[in-house]
Amino acid sequence: MSCVACAAPGEGVLCRRCGETLRRAPERWLDGVLVRSAFVHEGAARALVHRIKYQAVPLPAVGRTLAPLVPPGATALVPIPRVTARRWRYGVDPALEIARSLAAISRLPVLTALQAPIWVHRRAGRSGEIHGRARFRRRAPVPPGAVLVDDVVTTGATLLAAASVTGCTAAVTFTSALRP
Repeated sequence: MSCVACAAPGEGVLCRRCGETLRRAPERWLDGVLVRSAFVHEGAARALVHRIKYQAVPLPAVGRTLAPLVPPGATALVPIPRVTARRWRYGVDPALEIARSLAAISRLPVLTALQAPIWVHRRAGRSGEIHGRARFRRRAPVPPGAVLVDDVVTTGATLLAAASVTGCTAAVTFTSALRP
């Protein structure tokens, strides 16, 4: 088996070198939304997010990694959908895949309650500035206690746009690039 992050030969999901780059992300409050992320968006964690986003490579064990971050009393998982054009281009909706993996462990239902636009400019850049505004429509009711799920939180704009439509006050992401 090779390392999922760097493709080096190894015995586990990650090689020792990549595993050593993983750094736990701190819990953050973002305008009334509790954001819990497994890792800081750097090193192997960043590579893993890019593998799922741009190469549709499944993230092994992501559900087990994120399950401890789900707040007690959570009622459902609401993935933040990828813009339709990017989903078509890359063949994957990372948040939906992560939510499905998390649902298998947590036994919480996955609600595809949000609809993303067909296309929008890239929302966050390397420097962290916001380039475009995320606009979601609610497709289905969202119960109290539902938790937003996404692959990465960068500026927080996408997450806050989804929270404003769903009323969710908690989110779980694989990585966080939020600065303190």
